[in-house]
Amino acid sequence: GGDVIDVIHAIEYNKDKALAMFGGRPAAELKVINVRGDSMAPTIEPGDLIFVDISINQFDGDGIYVFGFDDKIYVKRLQMIPDKLLVISDNTNYREWSITKDNECRFGVFGKVLISQTQSLKRHN
Repeated sequence: GGDVIDVIHAIEYNKDKALAMFGGRPAAELKVINVRGDSMAPTIEPGDLIFVDISINQFDGDGIYVFGFDDKIYVKRLQMIPDKLLVISDNTNYREWSITKDNECRFGVFGKVLISQTQSLKRHN
């Protein structure tokens, strides 16, 4: 279901690191989202940050996307096969579903995930 929440206001990288990570994309085209939910584990764990190219607002080849379906926002892997778009969770506890011509009016892409960054905290006593 609702696997994303916004909590990050700013992250700064030096120019070389930003170029290596984002390939020269303008900052206005990038959004950082803190993921909640385990549907994409182990690829993206709860609490990880995802860097999303919001200039991509339609399916642009197989990959991980942030998209809306009905009134929910999802972070899922999308894969095109003949006559439908598969919605895949990397966590095998979640079932695959599909977007077809019959329900595509309920679907909209918000962006494509470029990078994820772990935010796991480790306590050291």
